[in-house]
Amino acid sequence: MDATALRPAVDADGHIMESLAEMAEYAHPAVRELCLNPQNFFRTPFPTLDGVHWPKPSVFKAEHGVMGDQELASKHRKGSAEDWLEFLENANVEYSVMYTSEGLTVGQIREEEYAIAVCQAYNDYVADRYRRVSPKLLPMALIPMQKPSAAVEELRRVVKELKLPGAMLPSTGLPLDLGHEYYWPIYKEAADLGCALGVHGGSNVGLGLGSVNSILPSHVIHHPMGLMIAAVSMIHNGLFEKYPGLRVAFTEGGCGWTTVLLDRMARNAELGMMGAYRTFEHYCQNGQILIGCEPGEGTLPYLIKRVGPDAFAFSTDYPHEVDFRAVRKEIEAAYAQPDLTLEEKNKLLGDNARRFFNLD
Repeated sequence: MDATALRPAVDADGHIMESLAEMAEYAHPAVRELCLNPQNFFRTPFPTLDGVHWPKPSVFKAEHGVMGDQELASKHRKGSAEDWLEFLENANVEYSVMYTSEGLTVGQIREEEYAIAVCQAYNDYVADRYRRVSPKLLPMALIPMQKPSAAVEELRRVVKELKLPGAMLPSTGLPLDLGHEYYWPIYKEAADLGCALGVHGGSNVGLGLGSVNSILPSHVIHHPMGLMIAAVSMIHNGLFEKYPGLRVAFTEGGCGWTTVLLDRMARNAELGMMGAYRTFEHYCQNGQILIGCEPGEGTLPYLIKRVGPDAFAFSTDYPHEVDFRAVRKEIEAAYAQPDLTLEEKNKLLGDNARRFFNLD
């Protein structure tokens, strides 16, 4: 089945490929200098990911738009707003909820005032160069979690003034787990605003993977590990009970990791070790949690049957690892999936993300 004959999908996890030169136009002088002259400081405005994100091209199999053999969506700068709009048209995708590329490590910043400045610069940049270019492009903001009072103010600004759909929470790098009460004012503000938050996989820093010598083994587990830690921390610190309006997406790690949480939390419940809190399954079913995934994941049909179809959302990851050909094939394969009903397919490929990110 041709993807263009199907209803347009919604991408719950695409990526902005930042132009630091463009971002410099919106930045505080200290941030601007790092954007324009990173070689003078041996660093960019954001910390580097980790020690393994520089793979040799030969380790990847170039196959139909995955990694090495990508076909560009346009003649524009890859990952720019103009490139994204052509990608959406070619892939038959209506909207993309977009996360940073450069700023995935924002949690590693330790200087509060610098974190505030770089987040403000990034948000002004993506609002102007993506959100205002098209309503189809929905960048998630960066907020300075290092100082919760400032994060609350910035979250309010980006939602009310810049019209962004919410903010990213880094899965690694912060000195405290995301469920810690230090961050609770941020979650209260998100619930009050009715916006979404998104925990996004990024660096392997702090996950016990410092000894791996290649991106390959790290890539298998570091995104799911970061998401699992965040989800467990949030649930066992009672965030979803304390703030019933809180909605958190977990992206970049696929959906297979959720099977571990479902089984382990069910066991904890049997042993009376959940305290006053519900299990992961409950929050998947009540609309507070959304899991970004690829339609071809082997565990997906099982998970949909186990917890219901409302917690899973199609994610492209464009332009990191795929091109529009690969995405179209994924959409076509999803609609051809014999183990899912048409209603389940429609929810996976767009309806869940529309609801979660208030796109209707």
